[in-house]
Amino acid sequence: MTFTIATSLLPPLQEHVRGYGTQDAEAGGFLLGATGVASADVLALAEGVGIERSRGLFRVSGTALERLFAWADDHELRVWAQVHSHPRGSFLSPTDKTYGFRVEGFLSAIIPDYPRPPLDPHTWGWWTFTAGVWRRAGTPSVADVPARVIVFDETGVR
Repeated sequence: MTFTIATSLLPPLQEHVRGYGTQDAEAGGFLLGATGVASADVLALAEGVGIERSRGLFRVSGTALERLFAWADDHELRVWAQVHSHPRGSFLSPTDKTYGFRVEGFLSAIIPDYPRPPLDPHTWGWWTFTAGVWRRAGTPSVADVPARVIVFDETGVR
């Protein structure tokens, strides 16, 4: 599967990661798009109630996830990938491997060097959950298509 990300989603994601990275904390969100097309034109940033972050931790509560997934369903969108940052390196940590979305075909991207996160998704680590294990995934392409950024937490999507 070749995955595509809307180019305009990259700067707000980079800024979000940098903002928390300069505070020595992980950050991130999810990439959403149409159900039948492996592409993301919506960036959902995790921000607010039910979001925990620190060095080595980025946790989104079940209630916040329920709000995001219900909103995606209402808008006929699929949550394709989780994206989050690490202080260094673009590897899946033991926590990522154990507590990440272990759903067939789900993507997980790790943005390295969170105080100075790279904009280019080719420099991130990409993983997919396949046949019960996390495996390296191909790097997505980028496309100039209309896109939008949303924010979510336990109180909803805005």
